Amino acid sequence: MLVLRGLAFIGEKWQRANIAISDSGYIVRIWRSSYVNRQILSKVDAIYNASEYLIIPGLVDVHVHFREPGEEYKEDFATGSKAALASGITTVGDMPNNRPPIDSLENFKKKLQIVSKNAYTDFFLYVMLTSPSELSNIYKKYGSVPVKVYLYHRNSIENLFKWSLPRELLYVFHAEHPEYVTDHNKAKDAHELDSIRPIQAELKGLDVAIKFAMENKCRVHITHVTSYAVVKEIAEARKKGIRITCDVTPHHLVFFLERINPRSPLYKVLPPIRNRDAHISLIKAVARGLVDAIASDHAPHSHKEKECDFSEAPPGIAGIQYLLPLLYSISKVTNIDFELLVRMASENPARIFGIRKKGRIKVGNLADLVVFDPKCKEVIDPDKSLSKATQHPYNGMLVRGKVIATFLRGRLVYENEYITSKSGTYVWECN
Repeated sequence: MLVLRGLAFIGEKWQRANIAISDSGYIVRIWRSSYVNRQILSKVDAIYNASEYLIIPGLVDVHVHFREPGEEYKEDFATGSKAALASGITTVGDMPNNRPPIDSLENFKKKLQIVSKNAYTDFFLYVMLTSPSELSNIYKKYGSVPVKVYLYHRNSIENLFKWSLPRELLYVFHAEHPEYVTDHNKAKDAHELDSIRPIQAELKGLDVAIKFAMENKCRVHITHVTSYAVVKEIAEARKKGIRITCDVTPHHLVFFLERINPRSPLYKVLPPIRNRDAHISLIKAVARGLVDAIASDHAPHSHKEKECDFSEAPPGIAGIQYLLPLLYSISKVTNIDFELLVRMASENPARIFGIRKKGRIKVGNLADLVVFDPKCKEVIDPDKSLSKATQHPYNGMLVRGKVIATFLRGRLVYENEYITSKSGTYVWECN
């Protein structure tokens, strides 16, 4: 039995605690005092003293692109999941826009076989919006796999309402309506991209998602929202009984148009970086608790792909390795409580995506734990990247806080910038 000692985020508050972890990786007891009876002490094999640091639940990042299979030159599951551990992320949800796309039971099984051998974190996999028969087959074999709806694909809206889709699944929307967006390659800089992929496109896409949720009587989740206007409409829909949730990304909380080099392809992402007013309104929405979750939307590209002209570059911002320090830094320069951000990156995504026994420090849960130093300050250095994607806008940024150690199901898998163990698994198999 392993015991972690330190200031832990338990429930909604910090408390000095001893966390006892069984050999099978579950939290079996939590107590506050330094006293422990002999019966428990006799079972303890090791004590990890984190007294100078914070103990946080392992983060659950429900939106990553680890590019495997098909584009391993950008990233693969090993490099991506190693980078995730360095930021205290113990579970990831990998997107299905691979090559080939994950749009059938056969392709899903092949991807699962490949990434299971390479995962350093626990993980789950998305499936593309595809035919009802394929979704039903995947559901029967693998349970409630989330379905990604790229709404800007012009046939997506027609298929949503033409097909009789399984109601048991969670439908996750990239909610940019195809009639309100232009090809990102037509934008010469970030200002033009914001103009041709406006907030209105997200609002119109949200209308489609809400209509689908009502007619299909299912749950929907809107990913990477960029504006309070979108969040407000989601909150209103929820009041009407619609089962809808949403997340934001760190890059939309950190960057705004007036602050960046608009011609740099490092800032090219979909939905786009917005102006200062939209940025501030989004921060206010998060601070008020109107946003459910935070996800990295880690979208790596090769060095060459991110050093060309803005119009030619593929969209996407990497940076999964820095998620937790970024969140802590955001809390220090805004009015967003760090405790709220922790819940948005751990407990809430685990609940929304049905990942059992994760996201909270409590007896009976898996011991996914992060030891975090809030006093440390570091400049993000691409030479320390565990990801293949070293070209991103966070390079050179000063961030507060550092992950000292990450435990996955009670096993120390990362410590002091080194990967110490490999034990990732498909999450529906570890509960």
